[in-house]
Amino acid sequence: MANVKGIFISANQLSKGVIRRFYDALKQSVAVTESLPDDDKRFEGDGIALMVGAEVHGLYTYKGFESLQADTTLYFTGGGVLAENRHTRHHQALIEALILKLKTDSKVEIIVSLYRQPMQQADEVIEDESFWFAQGFSSLDTQILYQGAIKSFDVKDKLDFSVSEYAGGNEATNIQLCHLYREAFKRRKGFPNVTSDSINEQLAIPSCSYLVMRHKDALIGQVTLFITQSGCYVDSIYVKRTYWGTGAADKLGQSLLDFAKTKGCQTASGMAASNNQASRALMERFGLVAQYQVKRMFLTL
Repeated sequence: MANVKGIFISANQLSKGVIRRFYDALKQSVAVTESLPDDDKRFEGDGIALMVGAEVHGLYTYKGFESLQADTTLYFTGGGVLAENRHTRHHQALIEALILKLKTDSKVEIIVSLYRQPMQQADEVIEDESFWFAQGFSSLDTQILYQGAIKSFDVKDKLDFSVSEYAGGNEATNIQLCHLYREAFKRRKGFPNVTSDSINEQLAIPSCSYLVMRHKDALIGQVTLFITQSGCYVDSIYVKRTYWGTGAADKLGQSLLDFAKTKGCQTASGMAASNNQASRALMERFGLVAQYQVKRMFLTL
């Protein structure tokens, strides 16, 4: 494919069937392909595709909590995928096309996850990493994926916490969740501007669930998880800082595992930043094991 020229088109110009066959050819997970059953319907994801003739040879899709407005954060997971399964100049062409497409009058942040690395290669330089720096990206962090079987543990509840599922639609609760989220991540780059509307939009996704934790009448913690055929994926989990060390995180963690079991999940997984020792320790306390890591790059347009 090195000498073959391609064109770039918006990913939402493609049908679900074309995207599914592309993933099938790359032997992607069943959970991905089964979410695209209707061959003739348009693919609803945003992003950009590299086309060679009528075939997809590369694809970057992203998710954002909002449309392309100010302070939108776009996540390009896995660094995109290519037919030849390499992370070289074709990825460079894809990201260059994306940057041109996404340049707007608004502030847009892009986070790219580079390809997976074994845990023992934490300090190795990724091939062509200099390309991302040349495009204006800077290093953000290294994320570690944890995964394991869901088990039951005896968690002591020191302060009588309560955890319940939240279906959205309550403006007062949404505002509390926004404040909690911003407090938890205010010192960290690469997190979207969560709003009441974006919470309701996320909860409209069939696989998405929220659990909220309260102490007395105060909302002090929240977890976002996605239930798929491959198990439970923990998108985020956080507890108000003033409740650190009280056992609240353990209680919330066990509650989410219990909830996942009621949905038929046998495994749980989630990402933690390599320098976030508290999150890593929480995952390990619940029997999850580090599987691999990805470096992330960050760009503000």
